[in-house]
Amino acid sequence: MKKIMVAFLISIAGNIYAQEIVQQMYSSHAKNFRKSLSFVQQTSMYRNDSLIRKATWYEVLVYPDKLRIDIDNPSSGNSIFFVNDSVYRFQNSELKKTGYQPHDLLFLLGGMYSFPLDTVYKKLKAMGYNINKTFETTWKGKKVVVIGTDKEETESNQFWVDKEKLVAVRILNNKDGQKTETLCEDYLQLGDNWCETSIEFYLNGKLLQTEKYSDLKVNVPIDMEYLNPYKFGQVKFWNK
Repeated sequence: MKKIMVAFLISIAGNIYAQEIVQQMYSSHAKNFRKSLSFVQQTSMYRNDSLIRKATWYEVLVYPDKLRIDIDNPSSGNSIFFVNDSVYRFQNSELKKTGYQPHDLLFLLGGMYSFPLDTVYKKLKAMGYNINKTFETTWKGKKVVVIGTDKEETESNQFWVDKEKLVAVRILNNKDGQKTETLCEDYLQLGDNWCETSIEFYLNGKLLQTEKYSDLKVNVPIDMEYLNPYKFGQVKFWNK
């Protein structure tokens, strides 16, 4: 009976602590979090851990869930839009593909601060993170809190939070038999908040893509029509 009670209390403590960390992230960042961000991204793509292509991407996002990526040149007509939970892909100024594609990474790296805290918990659960499980460890020499699991393993959806900066530094997801790992690094303080400037993506243990950000600008005026795929080509942001 005592063992059952101890296990129950440990479970309750883990539940409270996991949600407490999310609350700490929210309390630290939500009040003055940036409304928008633009940056230039140096993108390197890999197959079987070998570099196959480099490109420059021009990105503009408005939190919580609108992101536009222009590939190689803002006037090339090759762009990707993430709007709410949908993706729109343009090639040579023609819409080639649309579909349902939530941008979980955008949510964890800032979108979450545009919603009430109760909604954040619900969305995290919907993304497959068990916010009743957590444990502490270290990551690259720094203390982190892992949310989504209570032990060292890679099967559960989980995100790792830097205890000092209260930002996500590692994200693991498993979906349709594929394992993805995202590493968010080189955080730079922009105004009242932190912003990652380097990201690495892995698929099934192999390096897929790296991103390096420069020319970061926050809260610049953005015509929202620029982020509307149905207004593609009608509004400029870069090289006005």
